[in-house]
Amino acid sequence: MMKWCKDTEQLVDSISAVDVERIRLGLRDLDSGLGAYPIGSPASGDSTYRRWSALTCFITPAILRRVLPTGGAFSSATGSVYEDEEMEAARRMLEQKTGLAVPTAELTNESTDRFEFPCIDVRHSVPPHAEPSLVCRYGTDKSWLLQTLLARYWHDDAKSALGEFQLAFLIILVGQNFAGLEHWKRLLHLVLGSAEALIDPALNESLFVPMLRTLEDQLSECPTEFGSSVLDQDNFLARVLTTFVLNVYESESPGKKALEDEVDRVRHTLARRFHWVLPSGRQIQDDADVEEGEYAPQIV
Repeated sequence: MMKWCKDTEQLVDSISAVDVERIRLGLRDLDSGLGAYPIGSPASGDSTYRRWSALTCFITPAILRRVLPTGGAFSSATGSVYEDEEMEAARRMLEQKTGLAVPTAELTNESTDRFEFPCIDVRHSVPPHAEPSLVCRYGTDKSWLLQTLLARYWHDDAKSALGEFQLAFLIILVGQNFAGLEHWKRLLHLVLGSAEALIDPALNESLFVPMLRTLEDQLSECPTEFGSSVLDQDNFLARVLTTFVLNVYESESPGKKALEDEVDRVRHTLARRFHWVLPSGRQIQDDADVEEGEYAPQIV
């Protein structure tokens, strides 16, 4: 049992046993001030309970303890590893512009007001000491990085990665903290940017299909202005989804039909809520062929 602290504007668990017993004995007196939870009809498919469950079904107490700051409370100013990354990038840029050595900022790893997200750097997705052919392949295909991080951070448990994906979305949607948005984007890029991994039936069932289903549920719930900004900002969502649709189209995955069905659900939601058209794999391939044909080298 916890109570609201007006001074810190947080829930605290410093409540005496006497108060706990007093409240327990007076539970019936609270009924007049409570309303029924809007659980809705399970058959309708649009109940509050069903929608919340779809947004949180992979989040476990272990994930909350691992990711959230100590005590589980956070604010819009709560930091993460991505802030450290931005600070280091700014330091290097300042050094380049001034030609002067800029000391590394003291990182607040000891601070309890931090999300413990694992750092996903999709720019470095190539195995160490890789041959040129692998550098070319995994520079764009994130499959090697996906397999590596699944083992390193989530112990080959796709549900744990999906739980972080859901939690990151709620951190930005409900908590208005942009560290959640950054982790959400990087997880999405990591998974949907993995072409080679699509041929793995186990990953299709445990990761790709659930992530697409979760993404569709998230797009259905987020405010239209938020969804539009994610679509427009650097064309992030458009680029990631277009790449994934083409990868599925060109894939020989045994689970291709299930992936295409989930892509269709995402496509329908994007059109209905944001008036954005996600092209088919054939359309994307045809456009790429036309562009390559126009600039292809001429044989004389």
